[in-house]
Amino acid sequence: MRKKWINIGKKIAILGMVFSLTSPMVYASSTKDKLDDVQQDKKDTEERLEQVEQKIEELEQLKSDAQEYIKAMDAELAIATDNLEDLENQKVQKEAEIKQTEEELVVAKEVEAEQLASMQVRIQFMYENGNESYLDMIFNSKSIAELLNKAEYVSQIMAYDRQMLEEYQETRAIIEEKEERLTREYQELEVLVAQAEEEKEAIELLISSKAKQLAQYESDIEASEAEVASMQEEMDALDREIAKLEQKIREEEEAARRAAQQQKVVYDGGKFLFPLNSYSRMTSDYGWRIHPIYGTQRLHNGMDFGASTGTPIMAAYDGEVVVSTYSSSAGNYIMINHGGGLSTVYMHCSKLIAKVGDTVKKGDVIGLVGSTGNSTGPHLHFSVRVNGEYVDPAPYIGYSR
Repeated sequence: MRKKWINIGKKIAILGMVFSLTSPMVYASSTKDKLDDVQQDKKDTEERLEQVEQKIEELEQLKSDAQEYIKAMDAELAIATDNLEDLENQKVQKEAEIKQTEEELVVAKEVEAEQLASMQVRIQFMYENGNESYLDMIFNSKSIAELLNKAEYVSQIMAYDRQMLEEYQETRAIIEEKEERLTREYQELEVLVAQAEEEKEAIELLISSKAKQLAQYESDIEASEAEVASMQEEMDALDREIAKLEQKIREEEEAARRAAQQQKVVYDGGKFLFPLNSYSRMTSDYGWRIHPIYGTQRLHNGMDFGASTGTPIMAAYDGEVVVSTYSSSAGNYIMINHGGGLSTVYMHCSKLIAKVGDTVKKGDVIGLVGSTGNSTGPHLHFSVRVNGEYVDPAPYIGYSR
């Protein structure tokens, strides 16, 4: 846009130098053209501004979605963190239980060993003193009942030792089984802890990725807002330029009105001549259209007639040549003042014949057809102006559509 604005500035400067040599009415004509260009530039800028603002709305929605996503992921992360912490606590508790069970197993093995040792001592004693003890028990017993009682006592001691040993062995087996079960549970907890850590890391990765997207959205929004601010500045500059041009038009029209009162050229109401002898095929009509070069809708302020390069262009009516020069848009062009606020314009000439100040008659050759300026091929662009405003040329030259 800045480059386009610079080009507009250059066009304004060039046109200003050119038209400083012409009459007040020509000033009004040039200024209106410039005003149309600046107003079109403002319209183009407004369209681009609307597109950027739409982009900002879309980015804001994406930003909002990303924030909601991160919020939801934060909630899931909190749950995953709590779950991981709970599993870690269970793991610590299970380690304590295993340690306690290992200590219980050590004690059980010691008790079992002690019981086995006591039993072994008694068996060894009975083995070493068996005959003598039995003889004492037989001869020292005062009755059969006492003998039987003593024998039963020895048998009970043996049975008790065996029972206690079996119980201690059973206790050790239970503790060993408990230790194995706790170890399995601990291993299962380790697997769950690893899975919980993976889940937590996955959620953190998703949050990190979405946070990067969020940062990009915020950066894009910031850049777009800066672009909007820049375009608003450009539009402010265009508004100021439009205001200046409108004021200038008012001043030039007033000067043109006063100058017209002093002019000797007076339009007598006669019929205009068609400006080309051998060509009358219209290639583009007067009115709104899509510009073939700029691609935007603009007012086509005249009628285009296709013709070969070098074809003579004739003055449509008597008058005074007030412009015979070049511009970047109209190329080589001529403007003839016919009096009474009526003038004709002939654009895109390959050669200018009539000069500023020349008095011409209807049918005089004033230039040759060409394709200079903003043109896509050789043709004559013919316009009619009434009091500085472009009007439909067809009625003036008797052209029937």
